[in-house]
Amino acid sequence: FGDPVSTTGGPPLIALGQPGGFYINGTTQVISGEVPEPVNPRKILVADFNGDGWPDIFFVDFGLDAPPWTGSHGWLLLSDGTGHLVNQSALAGIDPVGNHHTATAGDIDHSGHIDIFVENQYPDPPSFHYFLINDGQGNFTVDTTRVPYSFNHSGSVPFWSSELIDVDYDGNLDLVIGGSEVPNSLPTEIFWGDGTGFYSDENKTVLPADAEWNLILDIDSEDINHDGLRDLVIYRTDGFYSGFYFQVLMQTSRRVFADESLPRLIHDRSTWIGNNARYINWIHLVDMTGDGAPDLVVDNASYQLGWANDGNGYFTFTGGWLKVIWTTPLVGGTFSPPAPGTYSYDVNWNEPVDPASVQPTDLTLSGIPGATVTGVAVINGNLTTEFTLDIPTGGSLTVSIPAGAITSSSDNPNPNVAFSGSYPVSPWAPRPSPTPRPNVTPPPRPTPPPHITPVPPPPSPRPTPMPRP
Repeated sequence: FGDPVSTTGGPPLIALGQPGGFYINGTTQVISGEVPEPVNPRKILVADFNGDGWPDIFFVDFGLDAPPWTGSHGWLLLSDGTGHLVNQSALAGIDPVGNHHTATAGDIDHSGHIDIFVENQYPDPPSFHYFLINDGQGNFTVDTTRVPYSFNHSGSVPFWSSELIDVDYDGNLDLVIGGSEVPNSLPTEIFWGDGTGFYSDENKTVLPADAEWNLILDIDSEDINHDGLRDLVIYRTDGFYSGFYFQVLMQTSRRVFADESLPRLIHDRSTWIGNNARYINWIHLVDMTGDGAPDLVVDNASYQLGWANDGNGYFTFTGGWLKVIWTTPLVGGTFSPPAPGTYSYDVNWNEPVDPASVQPTDLTLSGIPGATVTGVAVINGNLTTEFTLDIPTGGSLTVSIPAGAITSSSDNPNPNVAFSGSYPVSPWAPRPSPTPRPNVTPPPRPTPPPHITPVPPPPSPRPTPMPRP
């Protein structure tokens, strides 16, 4: 429901929560009478449009997304005060038929009533963007005078995303829009609200563009680093709805923005997880961890994507995509024996991979000239991809798997998160020959002294006896 490239719609689905975390289809239980069937709804706005304290629903409808582009009008369900919604068919006679890609709601003039801004692409002519001004009872009138002059006087200039947010914290809702950042299109910009409900080209800020990811599909705004200034996260894709990219714009001073996507979230554009992924629908900045810091989440359940905010506006991926958990050898470990040689390199994943998605070219080698991947096998219950490497010499080998190269084998297959690791490789070297020990001639033994026969000393003379008297 609301697929950006679909051509058909249908009745909405209202899921009612049940004990135990289950949901049931409560569409006909909640909607009294006729259930509307939008042709190709793009966005659902939930707000109290008739002021009775109960939530109401507005569907912005693009109409048939194919020639002849017949378009459609919006659809409004108002509460009856008893927990039921009633289709307001009278809106069809008020809301212009066109190809409406986006809408946003808020009290733009401090009247206490929720108004609606609607983008309108075709039919052309006429093509104009407008506000539906609310009388407080859920009755609307079309007003084209409140939108910036550039919206309706530059030919047919479509855009895809819009939000009414008090970005500068002055108490007035600002209109943030984004489309395709290509020639002859509107840039991504903020039209600053002044409380009157009128927006002008003289009071706006043009936001930094991105030539590679130039199509804006959603915008959210919160103070992500707790500095008292509201920042922006802009969800972008390319012109073919291939991949996704999150641009982080920090409000460094009042109404001044700097693109800090790389240090805060993306880190490396070449290995960004969204490069080879499918596009997504919506993003939300909401505190999912209970620490008071807004985290970034994607509302497509099958993607299981999230980025946790550390409280200072720096995000860490926490999603459930396919991830490398360890390798053999371990990152930083040494390939053995020394090169040259043929080696097995095992990559172990957090869930089984789809063997059909695994190719030798998924692994890239750098750092050692001539190192190549010659084969791959999926083993260990599809939890391990075993690559065969030919390494000609020693050095430092960097092994990389780009994001999205390999997918899981689950019912909703997820692509892998980018991986890179470095490994030292020792070069082979012959054992040196032992240094011969020198043949040292021992010094001659000294000649012993000649044998000398000792001569006994002469006997002592006997004493002469004394004469006898």
